[in-house]
Amino acid sequence: MHPELIPGLPSYGFLILIGFGSGLFVFRRVLQLRGLDVERHTDYILWIFLASLAGTRLFHILFGPVSYSDHPWRVLAVWDGGLSFQGGFLAGAATTYLLRKRLPLRHFLDAGALGLVLGHFWGRIGCVMAGCCWGKSHAHWPGTLNFTDESAVGLHYRAAGLWPTDTALPGLVPVQLYEAVWLLGLFVLGVRLARPATRPGLIFAVYLAGYGLGRFFLEILRGDPGRGQLFSVNSEAFARARELGTETAIFLSVPQAVSLAMLVTGMVLYHRWKHE
Repeated sequence: MHPELIPGLPSYGFLILIGFGSGLFVFRRVLQLRGLDVERHTDYILWIFLASLAGTRLFHILFGPVSYSDHPWRVLAVWDGGLSFQGGFLAGAATTYLLRKRLPLRHFLDAGALGLVLGHFWGRIGCVMAGCCWGKSHAHWPGTLNFTDESAVGLHYRAAGLWPTDTALPGLVPVQLYEAVWLLGLFVLGVRLARPATRPGLIFAVYLAGYGLGRFFLEILRGDPGRGQLFSVNSEAFARARELGTETAIFLSVPQAVSLAMLVTGMVLYHRWKHE
């Protein structure tokens, strides 16, 4: 795709900024509609955002495929990609928990969920442009994406010797676009739920369960290494079914485990808060 919109302007970093700005706007708008102190709670969300940003990078460093030992300063180069959403979500959730006594928690979670899902949508579009978080290579998959040598996946394929330098990179499953569409659907659903009759907290619960469900299955189509395997199954037949032709099938990755936890937690919270 296009790692830079124009020379010197990374596509990923630019779209992350759009995501942050649009998400913050939605967050403030929901608080305003619910009659809450917008400025006070915006201060809290900025602290949570900073904690989440640190979590996204730390999760990527711990479980991602890239080693930063040769260039430690690149740990800070978040504008080039290398952010793990689930690491950011866990860090943000922990920070929100620490602040819970200062917040109208359920209203805050609803506003945060709507802002987060919109910001995440733009982040996934950024992944398409930068060529990170890529899908598996599959010759017969409809609508595959082709990336340049300068993209994150291009640099990985060439450096690892996974593809000849004199041929174009293979078409990859557009898993980033699938997730972007899923996120946009969750945002539309959340907006429809954002009416006075909806009990506080239900938007957050629906988001939590919905994203966990979608991400669990989308992980099957991810092709970038460093998924943080919990355990795997070495079966050629099972591998063909799960991994689209690779030799080893990941039975459960770290992102899938987090997704299952999100799904179950969202369902429990929805049932509890809906029937209170």
